Amino acid sequence: MKALVYLPLLAAALLLGWQLSRSTPPAPAPTQAVIAADPTAQTPPVNLLREPPSTTAVAPQANSLRGTEVDGRLQVDADGNLLISDQLRHLFDYYLSTAGEQDHEQIVAQVQALIRDSLDDPARSQALDLFQRYLDYQRALVELEQDFPAAADIDSLWARQDAVQRLRADLFSPAEHQAFFAAEESYNRFTLERLSILHNPNLSDDEKAQDIEALRESLPEAMQALLVPQIHQDLRQQTQALRAAGANEGAVRDLRMQMVGPEATARLEALDVQRAQWQQRLDDFVRERDAILSQPGLADSDRDSAVQALLEARFDRTEQLRVSALER
Repeated sequence: MKALVYLPLLAAALLLGWQLSRSTPPAPAPTQAVIAADPTAQTPPVNLLREPPSTTAVAPQANSLRGTEVDGRLQVDADGNLLISDQLRHLFDYYLSTAGEQDHEQIVAQVQALIRDSLDDPARSQALDLFQRYLDYQRALVELEQDFPAAADIDSLWARQDAVQRLRADLFSPAEHQAFFAAEESYNRFTLERLSILHNPNLSDDEKAQDIEALRESLPEAMQALLVPQIHQDLRQQTQALRAAGANEGAVRDLRMQMVGPEATARLEALDVQRAQWQQRLDDFVRERDAILSQPGLADSDRDSAVQALLEARFDRTEQLRVSALER
């Protein structure tokens, strides 16, 4: 059963790249772009695009993106230099997510058209150059993945993480590296450190839970704000997988202790009890309601009155609204 717990955690530590090949020559060497200082913060643009793109070439052409709001944006400072932030990577990934739905050349052309129609130099050259290097990175990442097996031990995962960071350092400036990948790398390091604790044979389950909680609390508040939602999302998915595989509540508790620590585990267990109690009350009501509705000889108005009386007897006003919503 432990394998069911650890396997999703191992998968969470891996970063996947798209298989993209370089299709255009590099843009002219750009002048220095402006870097957003904190990639974990919501950085307001110094100067937004003067006009939205007007040509149809820049609109998302993939069916999966039609009707969606473009994720990310191009930003420039007062001097016309490109502002480097996580918004740029979001924008690139928004279009690149259609790989397989569109030809690679089509995707690249759309992003390049968006940049050319939206920006003037020097920001235009800076953005085209950065996009090209991002494509180079995606291609190199696919090649790097071939050197690391999909299922790996902790040492291999650390080696892979180091290799990915070296690749990024080769292709991006330190500031670009920070803006594009800081949050992702922090989550990966946290995941790998958590895995190292989980696989430490010298620690008891309680000690592992306490060490993981201490690890999480040692992170800066801004990073915790980024990591905690992802941890809880992972926990929900892995809990569902455990229960679908027939795991008992002891295995679920072990998973929670390992991922969120004893305090959060206690809260989740209390919530489980509340949900179970609510479900039991709801099941009892449905059973009694169905018995009323199946009684022969009752007029419709009498049935309705009896069901309403049962509802009022079993639930308070707020709960009655919830039950009515569930029935609808």
